[in-house]
Amino acid sequence: MAQRPQIHDIDQEDFWAGLYQKAAEKRVPVQAMIELTYGCNLRCVHCYNPTHLAKGELATEQVKAIIDQLAEVGCVELAFTGGEALTRRDSLEVFSYAKEKGFAIILFTNATMITPDMADRLKALKPKLVEVSIYGATQETYERVTRVPGSYPLFLRGVRLLRERNVTLLVKMPVMTLNQHEVQQAQALVQGWGLKFVYCTEIFPRVDGSREPLQYRLAPADVIRVDEAMVGHLRWRAEGGGEKEGTCHAREGLFTCPCGKNSLTVTPYGQMNLCASLPIPKYELRSGTVSEGWRTLVQFVDEANAKPGVAYECPSCDLEHHCRQGPMNAWLETGDLAPCLPYFQELATLEKQVSEAVDRRQQGTREEHDNGS
Repeated sequence: MAQRPQIHDIDQEDFWAGLYQKAAEKRVPVQAMIELTYGCNLRCVHCYNPTHLAKGELATEQVKAIIDQLAEVGCVELAFTGGEALTRRDSLEVFSYAKEKGFAIILFTNATMITPDMADRLKALKPKLVEVSIYGATQETYERVTRVPGSYPLFLRGVRLLRERNVTLLVKMPVMTLNQHEVQQAQALVQGWGLKFVYCTEIFPRVDGSREPLQYRLAPADVIRVDEAMVGHLRWRAEGGGEKEGTCHAREGLFTCPCGKNSLTVTPYGQMNLCASLPIPKYELRSGTVSEGWRTLVQFVDEANAKPGVAYECPSCDLEHHCRQGPMNAWLETGDLAPCLPYFQELATLEKQVSEAVDRRQQGTREEHDNGS
């Protein structure tokens, strides 16, 4: 009698990581993000959103048609963002439609528009994850960033309502000049709620080319200081932990991230791009198809990796293992994917110095242990 194959349990994170890797190898777009609207109820100083207004955006049925096509090409995870996605009156209708099509749903939100009824409806959708942004640990700092009085209590209410319904939450903090002094306080607040906290020090120019948000970007020395203050960040990097999975850094080939390998982004106007931070090649879904758009993205990435241009110096740079620059940083600031930016060169130099200092301390500790034994 033939033995039945054994069924093994697998951790959820391991499952998704394995799926992403296999999809990237086969060039299947299993991950997609739909920027549902540029409309937003906040006016955050650092935002890359070019308008904060909802004008000429895709209609409900057009969004649903794109969701249908995403399912056809093999997409299984669908994220919705904005702007603030919940400012669209049809947002819950769109989320429900995606759920009915079998997608794992992720929602990016500032949580300020979450009401008890909306929280109930979000819970019913059983999202894979709801990512909530936090801009400060105190009302004063939070609202300096959002520029909307009264937004902090609404944020607290929204998080509380979702927590009470056991919706899976991740709280993330974009760290900038206005809130850098409250990173640890924000971490303590979020972890006190029993939630996972992450932070990011990257601030991008707006996708319309404006460099205005960069005035709020931390100086390289302040990035290092924040990283050192947070639990084990630079020690982890120095010990070979590498970058967080999914981040985009210029290494051997311009694109090391999922862009054009297993992921894509759709703007509120129906343009298919590599990601929200890299709004190219602007394939028009209003007149084309997701399938054809995906082929365009794959070709774009492959050609960029094969011929990055004369400005591409990363493989020969002794800072490459410490550099956080990705092609989106160069493109947004220069219109070219490859050039080395002075900001990231300075940051990589400082991080290399810290990492080498950690290595020396660790080597000294090992030698003391060996001599003592």
